[in-house]
Amino acid sequence: MSRRTLTVAVVSVSAALAIPAAAYAVVTTLTNPPDPGAVASCPGTATTPCTVISRTTAEQVEVGSTHYPFKITTTGRIVGWEITLSSPSTAQVKYFDANEGGTSQAAIAVIRQVKGLDYRLDAVSPLVHLEPFFGRTATFALDSSILVHAGDVIALTVPTWVPALELQAGSKAAWRASRSRAQCGNVTAQTAQTAQGSVAAYSCIYRTALIDFGVVEISTP
Repeated sequence: MSRRTLTVAVVSVSAALAIPAAAYAVVTTLTNPPDPGAVASCPGTATTPCTVISRTTAEQVEVGSTHYPFKITTTGRIVGWEITLSSPSTAQVKYFDANEGGTSQAAIAVIRQVKGLDYRLDAVSPLVHLEPFFGRTATFALDSSILVHAGDVIALTVPTWVPALELQAGSKAAWRASRSRAQCGNVTAQTAQTAQGSVAAYSCIYRTALIDFGVVEISTP
């Protein structure tokens, strides 16, 4: 996991309120670390076909020796997110648009474990249409920040499809999808968590892949 932290001073002057003249905000960026052996999932090759996240909510659960790299450790607010997208061919884009529910779009989800592999959706950001950003890293500021608490997990919710996987990342890289065990091989069924308060089982695990996204959290000690 990559968890870059920056501490910045926030000037606050108020005689009426007994607060310090300077408080500190901690800015943390959570991303998966780059893997030099991993490859962008699209357009793919004859032996490694273009692979996308489709119609589900995706949670990175393991990267090397780190488990749950996107688990929040300090209460704060998510203020933005980023995603790195590979470059599917024109024919691949046309195929996925026709078979995976529409054009590529995604949002940031805040999920909370309730029991075993069951997670509740506590918050979700507005969906972003991503096809204009294929082939590069895109960053999005949130118009309204999202409150998160220690123990929350950040995931990527994808009601259609997104080419945001790095493949061949090693056996210790793994992500889970909000699918039941019976749906692990069915990527056309809609399983994305989009309704706040809904609970879904993240029963399907996919190995040797990284979800190429990140979020920015601001917290105050």
